Amino acid sequence: MNDKTFKKLIGERVKYYRKQKGLTQEQLAEVMDFNTKSISLLENGHNYIALNKVPKLCSTLDIEPYNLFIFDKRSVKTENVQNDILELLNTMDKTKLKLAYRLLYELNEFELNNP
Repeated sequence: MNDKTFKKLIGERVKYYRKQKGLTQEQLAEVMDFNTKSISLLENGHNYIALNKVPKLCSTLDIEPYNLFIFDKRSVKTENVQNDILELLNTMDKTKLKLAYRLLYELNEFELNNP
């Protein structure tokens, strides 16, 4: 994995957990004593966060530091799929939520034919 990809993945994780916590970039910046542009650059994979700021970030987002490094949740076997789905739904905008609703509704109506 190259540096650019790593920064992008870390930024995506920060954004994911910030949205899950219901914080704006401005709110996170205020708590972290950053400016909003710094949060934006971090989330868009243009900057790293200083290692000494990780504990405060994790505390603010109510996560453990290792959560920042789980880049592909789909590869993690989970015992609580329902919670994972709820986490995903909490990060979606209204357009994506409407699509997710239609997909789940249709999937629920779909009957599998067992041969």
